[in-house]
Amino acid sequence: MTGRHPQAGPGAQALSGIARRQRRRGLALRAGLGVLALAGAAVLFALIEGGGPRGPIAPAPPALPADPLAGVPQPLVARITSPGIDLPASFKRVYGGKPAALCEAIDGLGVPMSDWKPDPFVAGAWYCASDLVAIGREDEAGRRSTLFVNLRGQSAETLNTVRIKLNGDNPQTVAAARAALGRILDAVGERYGWPWPVALRTAIAEARAVEVEAFGLALKVLPEDASLQGDAPGTVRLNVILDFPAVDLAAPAEIFAPFSWEEPKRRTRRRSGDRVRGGN
Repeated sequence: MTGRHPQAGPGAQALSGIARRQRRRGLALRAGLGVLALAGAAVLFALIEGGGPRGPIAPAPPALPADPLAGVPQPLVARITSPGIDLPASFKRVYGGKPAALCEAIDGLGVPMSDWKPDPFVAGAWYCASDLVAIGREDEAGRRSTLFVNLRGQSAETLNTVRIKLNGDNPQTVAAARAALGRILDAVGERYGWPWPVALRTAIAEARAVEVEAFGLALKVLPEDASLQGDAPGTVRLNVILDFPAVDLAAPAEIFAPFSWEEPKRRTRRRSGDRVRGGN
């Protein structure tokens, strides 16, 4: 006994066979499409993750020599491999004003100053100086405290040193002389934005020696031994000196010269009309 319908004729059987073959082809086609979809998804994932097709592999770079500095002169090797700085430089406060203007500013504080003028005893040097200014009253022996200010420079536009001398011959007015000295320092500092270190002011107040460097500016307080001059007890003599630094931030031209192993480049001169026409 077969599974066919007892009344089915040859035509019905043929149609049934065709339908079965179409179902099998449909199933095979859907299976193939599924495989293709999975393969496409795998390729897309690989491209996103960076695992896609890659171009030709670049050749390996040539090997470096064992000693890259083998052909460089030994003095230069020592220089360029030194852990230290070739031209060390630190920030420094450089006087950038007119020395004559500072002389006038101190004169305006009540310390009569001369004009900024050439020094008759030192060739090329300039200076301005004050009179000996009395501070406070005299004591019973006729002694008074005084101040003296002196500015010096190596040229008309250069200020190298400011010196303030305090002579506290009258012990009763030494405090007033110190205050006057402080006012001169304050005027100089405020005019040019120089903050004086606490150590400088402390040394002036205590009449003791100190040397301080601030931003390259050398500050000194040098007391004198009053006993060596036969002064009375309580006499104070101070020298306050401000030394401005030399500018060393400009590198010497010779360090920019070509190295000995470099062939000098030829310099081509432009014709005078090229700058107007913009030609090469």
